[in-house]
Amino acid sequence: MNFFAGFGKGVSSFFRAFGLIFEKGLWHYIFYPLIMMLVMYLLTIFLVGELAQSVKEWVEGQIKLESVPDEGHWLSWAKGFITGWLGVIIGILIKIIMWFISGTFVKYVTLIILSPIMSLLSESVEEKLTGKKFPFNFGQLMKDVLRGTLISLRNMMLEYLIILAGFIVCLMFAPLTFIVTPLLFIIGWYFIGFSMMDYSCERNKMKISEGVSFIRKNKGIAVGLGFCYSLFFILPTFIGTGIGMMFGPIMAVTGATIAFIELRDKTDAKKI
Repeated sequence: MNFFAGFGKGVSSFFRAFGLIFEKGLWHYIFYPLIMMLVMYLLTIFLVGELAQSVKEWVEGQIKLESVPDEGHWLSWAKGFITGWLGVIIGILIKIIMWFISGTFVKYVTLIILSPIMSLLSESVEEKLTGKKFPFNFGQLMKDVLRGTLISLRNMMLEYLIILAGFIVCLMFAPLTFIVTPLLFIIGWYFIGFSMMDYSCERNKMKISEGVSFIRKNKGIAVGLGFCYSLFFILPTFIGTGIGMMFGPIMAVTGATIAFIELRDKTDAKKI
């Protein structure tokens, strides 16, 4: 399958997943990532507040404000500002930094945390579509989770190494920015789709090397799935983020399972 045909199949599989999730009674899976998002949001608020307070206290300790008189000292004019507004400013700065960090890692963090849910959902989708039963095995689930986590970490590290290389290239040859930037997006989509497809590879007893080879040969599908997944994560407003978190990961892994089954039905997946 050529890249563009695969890309189209990845996109169509992603959106076909929406109907299948409700048709096959798998709708309850959409709430797990939503719960995760709310917990992470509340935890982030708490951690940011604690971090801002600790930084504020450290700064105050460094300049020893308690020894500064209310009048007659060069720092007295700033004492009120530091004690009153410093925490607010530090909090805002830390929130901005955290926003950049979370924006960079949120997709991979989501994949890692939701790995058990993704594995179970992919298995359930295949059961619903093929009738093949997969008896619950806690040991196998842990193996799936470990593999999913390792694949996500591997892909994240590879993606950021490529991003760093692309950044260096753009610094040296600025006109190449218009070529490198789209390529970096495509590479990011590929790695996300790769993670989604690997759940099916693992369940079908494919070694990591076999899974890598299979997904590379069907890279268009992986890019299409990753594109749709990433698209859901840039929906504006807090409500948009909630919708993206609820449906993006679940539809992506369901779509990946649909595409895998259809490929396997046509040929032996291990020999593709």
